[in-house]
Amino acid sequence: MFDTRHTNRRHWQIAQDFILTLFNLFGAPQEIAAEHTLLRDQWRLITKWLRAGETLMRQLLLLEAAALPKPNTRPLLWPRRTRKRREIGFSADAPEDWRVSFRCFSLSDRRLPAGKPALQPAQAGESRNTECRQEAGGPRERRFYSAWPLAERAEALLRVFNDPAPYAKRLAARLYATPHRARPMLHYAAELIPLIGEDDFWVSYDAALTASGAFDST
Repeated sequence: MFDTRHTNRRHWQIAQDFILTLFNLFGAPQEIAAEHTLLRDQWRLITKWLRAGETLMRQLLLLEAAALPKPNTRPLLWPRRTRKRREIGFSADAPEDWRVSFRCFSLSDRRLPAGKPALQPAQAGESRNTECRQEAGGPRERRFYSAWPLAERAEALLRVFNDPAPYAKRLAARLYATPHRARPMLHYAAELIPLIGEDDFWVSYDAALTASGAFDST
């Protein structure tokens, strides 16, 4: 399949610089996993950086999907498949064997227009709720968090960057079937922009916003 990254090289350079910064700060996915347990502040910091990377990657995948030719057949959505539960071993030093996925759509983003910020639990009332729980004698906010979910998100981010073509192809099929979901993909939290860089963020965002018109059914 033609790698459309060559037509958006500047945007992918932004992503490369971000991922290098992310891994320099916190380590590669296997290094994050090896931590096993993180203190709350460190967990929140890594989570914030991952959210920024995922926001940027959704923009780039939308660009790639819009660059693909429109299917000649009527777009259809495949029925949701049910998977049988099975135990999967997790080896911190073998991220290539991890079963990870990259989420292009989220429940909070789906109903929001592009650029409309959603309330983030960590920002909107989390400290207030914590204080209320403590005053009421409820459980205190936990201090320790598992590092593995963050390691999996970092690995998913890296896999999309290394080989965006299959992700873009699946995304294009879904957006041609449900074009109203293209712009909500571009939801972002303003606090994440400085992590990407003001200029770099808007270069990527504006290009993705323009590209989202490719799926407009009107």
